Amino acid sequence: MRRLRSAAAALQRQLVRPLPLRSLDVVVDGLYQPIEEDTMVGGDMYEVAPSPHGTRVMIADVQGKGLPAIGAALAVLGAFREAAYRETTLMGVADALEDAVIRHNRFAAHTGERERFVTALLLDIGPELEVDAVNCGHIAPYLIHGGNAGLAWLGEPEVPLGLAALTGAPRHGARFAFPAGASLLLCTDGVTEARNREGEFYPLERRLRAWARDPPARTVEALAADLTAFTDGAQLDDIAVLIMRRTGS
Repeated sequence: MRRLRSAAAALQRQLVRPLPLRSLDVVVDGLYQPIEEDTMVGGDMYEVAPSPHGTRVMIADVQGKGLPAIGAALAVLGAFREAAYRETTLMGVADALEDAVIRHNRFAAHTGERERFVTALLLDIGPELEVDAVNCGHIAPYLIHGGNAGLAWLGEPEVPLGLAALTGAPRHGARFAFPAGASLLLCTDGVTEARNREGEFYPLERRLRAWARDPPARTVEALAADLTAFTDGAQLDDIAVLIMRRTGS
């Protein structure tokens, strides 16, 4: 059983590229800790994809737990790696991921598995000091700049991937500032919904303000240690964190 659990976590780690990552536009550090309990395995994933249209970034979380969630994660990750290079717009990437989740759910229905939706945050980062974003029901990015930290305003999030047909309306993107010298932190709810023994949620924004003047790599180290201390090492969900800074800043 221990080997099976370790194999599931090892498979998740093989789905994503090891951090840190670098493109022409950004340097990305971060933290990825898949849970090793077989029934609690999630589908957290990320990718940073250089393309002719800029650096496309995705962080996503498959609804539900268990090994089948990894199958949905594979479908989304493969679709993103292809669409990030092919599509000229970020909304085109989001549409390709929507189609991938729908196809996966159709296959899942034939094999007796449950259908799943996927929350995802997509970014398009180029040389301009603004970033295009499509938020499909995910946690918004945290902007760390000038000794302060807070959520970037993207407007109301759009529906998760796999649920677009329920709204009857197209998704909309957003654009926000990413100044030189700033950092962006993306995460999944394994961070924001981590609890201590009293049932309190992890105060991520407060912690980021305290670390706002630290280099990104140090922030990642501090976050990993602080999460472990806050939860007494009781990890109940996958944890994925990306923190990125523009190259040269």
